[in-house]
Amino acid sequence: MKKIYLCTFIAMICSASLFSQSSSFSFVHISDIHVSTQSAVNTYDLNGAEAKCYFHTFSNLVPKPAYILATGDISNIGNNSTEADGMYPALTQYLFPKNLMYPGVGALFIDSAQTIPIYFAPGNHDYYTALNTISFTTQTIPYIDSLPVYRKYIAPDTDYAVTTDISVTLFMRSGWDISYLVSTDPRGSGLTDGQIAFIRAQLAANANKRKIIVMHHPASNFEGTTCTGGAYGTIADSATSSFTVNRETFLNICDSMHVDLVLAGHQHQNVVVDRAGNQIDENCTTCGTRFVQTGPAFAGCYRTITVDSSFITVSQPGQGCPADTSIANGIASVEDEINLSVYPDPSNGVFSINLGRNVPAMLQVYNGLGQVVYQQNSTGATIPVNIQSQASGVYFLHLIIQNPTTGESFNYKTSVVVSK
Repeated sequence: MKKIYLCTFIAMICSASLFSQSSSFSFVHISDIHVSTQSAVNTYDLNGAEAKCYFHTFSNLVPKPAYILATGDISNIGNNSTEADGMYPALTQYLFPKNLMYPGVGALFIDSAQTIPIYFAPGNHDYYTALNTISFTTQTIPYIDSLPVYRKYIAPDTDYAVTTDISVTLFMRSGWDISYLVSTDPRGSGLTDGQIAFIRAQLAANANKRKIIVMHHPASNFEGTTCTGGAYGTIADSATSSFTVNRETFLNICDSMHVDLVLAGHQHQNVVVDRAGNQIDENCTTCGTRFVQTGPAFAGCYRTITVDSSFITVSQPGQGCPADTSIANGIASVEDEINLSVYPDPSNGVFSINLGRNVPAMLQVYNGLGQVVYQQNSTGATIPVNIQSQASGVYFLHLIIQNPTTGESFNYKTSVVVSK
């Protein structure tokens, strides 16, 4: 698989190889993760825990997905500078490799073995600095500097393409809410002429492949269903909650260049329509481009998309972790809440183990011979350790941590280097 992304304001195309995919494969589409559910950082973010739960579900799907695709609103208030260390990290603490800053496209994974990458496109909430204001002054140019926190923790916010031998997927920014500038219009700001040129060029370069475009705002819309199957509500026309600039041009490109799917979220509903907003079957073969919306990930909604050289199959919406589970009720297992770290490492034998929250824990430290050289019980978020009397070497830390709500216990193992 190969990625290509457009470096905004720089007249060049950047590319790098990932891995080859020449046969049919599947991926998972999610949208509207909305980590950090308030303007102030939560002590414990429920939507972040929800993500941890369905990432586990996706890791165990058969067949294993080639990747996960997330179309926007990754954070609820993504660019809130006063809370910059609490928004996206509520999600990225569950992604691998740990503590990666300014990651490249495809650098984050949902599994520790790093076999299932996750790709992102920004949504309107990713531009927010608060629930009622946004960080830009014009509705015609989506400034790259309006997404510094997104860029720091998630991926470059530029448009890019992920290609395989049989498919091309374009990740596009459909912009910010224009409702703060133009009445109460719920649409996105839209696609610039440069983005349109990028779409044309990438589709033309991959003319014989299956073609997918992903963005946060739906290019065509209709009334769908919630994650639990209930009626969503009234949608006035196919352009409702879509985007403004270059929408018709984009729809014409989808027709003329034979785009298979346009995947989106934003509306928090499940529905599939044609360009005119007529509801169609997920796998209609005579409807032209299928405009697919997937309900919010914070309620557990997802779709599985299967790509082969002749057709792209779209599943009915599923639920990885329903919103009414113990996670959404705040009784998440302690395994979802622990963010284990050791500092400093290496150390001189004096170090601290940070658990991320106050929980009952029993610590045992083993040397290279398997002998217990230190043990301690703790109820706090940080466990101070002093093994200065031990020789230099690698020491293994075994923690048994108890969920104070359910009484359930979990084992954690890590290591620390002692160097004198």
